[in-house]
Amino acid sequence: MTTGTVNRRVGWISMALGAGTGLVMGLWSFNGPVPTPEWLGEYHEVSRRLARLGHIAFFGLGILNILLSRELRDGFSGPRAARWASVTMNFGNIFLPLTLFGAAAFHPIKYAMAFPAFAVFIALSITAYSVCMKGHCRNGEHQ
Repeated sequence: MTTGTVNRRVGWISMALGAGTGLVMGLWSFNGPVPTPEWLGEYHEVSRRLARLGHIAFFGLGILNILLSRELRDGFSGPRAARWASVTMNFGNIFLPLTLFGAAAFHPIKYAMAFPAFAVFIALSITAYSVCMKGHCRNGEHQ
């Protein structure tokens, strides 16, 4: 299995989890049929905000991972850079939403969010650098 294939799969699974968590959260939103779990609190509470951000992170990071998979297929500045971008993006895509949901339930977990967030930053930085090295950013030219 190629590196880009793994990222594409993780990205699409993340998107499905975003929809699934949205469906669950929708049960108690807008005076839904299920009461809001007590540990989440009201709409403005930090726990509830973290849970909503975890739900959106599944979508956003999934989209970024799918975009990265396309760049990996189109060629990278080198196999080592491609591997680093792939691994760090998958780590961030999986663990950032999970730590957000975890922090909603147990606030000290919020300190662990820095690791997957930094991993996403590394993946996107490597990808941006690789795209520029392929000539797409030099002198404003498009090849």
